Amino acid sequence: MPRNKPVTEEAIASQPDSVGVALVVISATGFGTLGILAKLAYAEGLDLPSTLAWRFLGAAVVFWAWLVWRGNWRLEKRLAILATLLGAIGYAIQASLFFAALTYAGAGVTALLLYTYPAFVTLLAWITEGERPGRNRQIALSLALVGCLLTADLSGATVKPIGLLLGVASGGWYALYLTFGARLVRSVSPVTTSAYLSLGAAFSFLATAFSGDGLIFPKTPVAVGTVGGLILIATVLPIVTLFAGIRRLGTAQTAILSTIEPVVTVLLGILFLGEELVARQILGGLLVVSSVVLLQAFPQE
Repeated sequence: MPRNKPVTEEAIASQPDSVGVALVVISATGFGTLGILAKLAYAEGLDLPSTLAWRFLGAAVVFWAWLVWRGNWRLEKRLAILATLLGAIGYAIQASLFFAALTYAGAGVTALLLYTYPAFVTLLAWITEGERPGRNRQIALSLALVGCLLTADLSGATVKPIGLLLGVASGGWYALYLTFGARLVRSVSPVTTSAYLSLGAAFSFLATAFSGDGLIFPKTPVAVGTVGGLILIATVLPIVTLFAGIRRLGTAQTAILSTIEPVVTVLLGILFLGEELVARQILGGLLVVSSVVLLQAFPQE
């Protein structure tokens, strides 16, 4: 597909793109490490505002260093403002909702509620762009959502109503963030977009931290390493590959493919936290992977 020609969401979705799939899988894998790294950060004495402030501040430094080195950091004023606000409002609010939900519900339940967002994205694409989901996309979406339900650890979880509300809100808000962000990156490179997004989110969480108990610094080697992982593995890499994937696949397919994230989280939990994987979760993981295969083999039938 020529890159110098404008393409519609429908044209993007009609062509299988292995590079786009790889980009989204890398993104989902990176985001899948976020929960585990966040737990390590909390265990090292960092609170929520400080953890997220360091995450986005560090990412902003990386992105901006790259842009300045390449000499292409300038952006049209309107787009610069939009991208910064998208980070300060869109990404910051979504991250806050998700991490707040974790304080009222189990990690599995929260992951399940977040991954209602592919349904929100598909609905938004239908409403705003007239992109009616085809039969296979509907099947893939159903498989992905059922897979997330089975993968999430619902057994024995104590869930307060506020936790459910925050979790669903994080999914709905993330859908809005993805949809608006996709429109923005059609004319702006992913790295440039990510630099402004991270800067906006960093401002939000720094303001939150300093309005409370102040910014907590990582004080141990483990804390420093964890913050580094949050910056590079859970933020820089997945943000860039997410937007690059959106440009190649469109928002709806990207949302469905990204549902492998909870599978990654479960596997990392087994490897690093000693969590157990039951048969139900194995089946859920297989359904999520099946949705990816179906989406790639028959993207628009």
